[in-house]
Amino acid sequence: MTSLDLLPPGLVVNTMKGDVAEHRAGAWLTWDGTLDLDCAIVGVPYDGASVVRTGSRHGPDAVRQAMMYFTTYSSRDRRAMTDFRAADIGDVEVVLTDMGGTFARISETVRQLVSRGIVPVMIGGDHSIAFPNLRGVIEAMGPAKKLGVIHFDAHHDLRKAHLGAESSGVPFRKALELPGTLLNGRNLVQVGMAEFTNSPQLDDYAKEMGVTVISGLEVRERGIATVVEQALAVAGEGTDAIYLSVDIDCLSHAQAPGTAAPNPFGLDLHDVQFAMRKIGASNKLIGADLVEISPPFDPRNITGASGASLILSLLYGLSSRTSAA
Repeated sequence: MTSLDLLPPGLVVNTMKGDVAEHRAGAWLTWDGTLDLDCAIVGVPYDGASVVRTGSRHGPDAVRQAMMYFTTYSSRDRRAMTDFRAADIGDVEVVLTDMGGTFARISETVRQLVSRGIVPVMIGGDHSIAFPNLRGVIEAMGPAKKLGVIHFDAHHDLRKAHLGAESSGVPFRKALELPGTLLNGRNLVQVGMAEFTNSPQLDDYAKEMGVTVISGLEVRERGIATVVEQALAVAGEGTDAIYLSVDIDCLSHAQAPGTAAPNPFGLDLHDVQFAMRKIGASNKLIGADLVEISPPFDPRNITGASGASLILSLLYGLSSRTSAA
C-alpha cells in the first residue's frame, strides 16, 4: 500500500465504464491502491493564488468527469495503452489560506513519486502549483542533477508579484531566482506566448535570463513539429530530465473558454495534442502539470474535455516509451 498522504479523488466516475474491450479511460485509471505504476495522476485543487478569476480548484474533477467519454485507443496507431500502468491516485490535501503548508504537501507528493520512478502528472488548480511541483522533482533528483522545463502558456508567468502578493503568475521567476536555484534560464522554453497579453518588462527579463520564448504566432508560422523539436533540444541540453507545465489558456478560447484568462489568440488543440505525444515520448520527461481549468466559466465542460484529451495524449506518449522498451 502507499505511504502517500493523499485524499481520495474528488470525483470518481462510475458511469460509462463499458466493457473491457472498449478500453474506457475512466475505468483504466481506477486505482487499486498500489504504487506499481509508471504514471500517477494527482489532483491539486488549489486556486488560492488566483488574482483574476478563481475556480480552478474544481479543475481536477472537470478532467475526471470528461474522462468517461474517452478511451485509451489510438485510431491512427491502432494501439490501446492499457498495458501502460497509470492511475488517478487522488488529491493533495490543500488549504486555500495556507499556501506554504499546501505547497509543502505538493512537493512531498511529487518527491515521493519521482523517487519511486513514477511520472507524476499533476492536475491543478492554478499555475502557482508549478513551483512546488518543480521543487519536488529537484528534491527527488538530488542537487547534482539539472532540470529543463517546457512551458506552454499564453503568459510568461515571470512576475515578481501581483500588486505585492504572490500569485499564479510568479512560479517560473521563483524557480529561476530562489537560493539553490531550481532552474537555469537557458533550459526553460516558453511556448505559445499570446499577442497583447504580455509586457515588454517580462519579455526583457526572459531574454536577460536566457529563456527561449516562442510566441503563438511563431508556432503558426513555423509549425508545431519544428517548435517541439527545438523545445526538447533546448530543455534537454546538458540536463538530466525535463519537466512539462501546461496552462490551458495556451489554447484558443474557442477550445478552452473555462480558464482565468481566456485567450482569443491561442494555439490549436490539435497542435498541443501533437506536442503532448511527442514530449511524453521523450525518455527525459520526469513529470508534468496541467493547470488553470476553471469549470465555473466553462459551458458544457468544454475545457475539461480539452484538458482530459491532452492528459491522455501525454500518457500515450509516455506509453510509447514502455511499449518500445
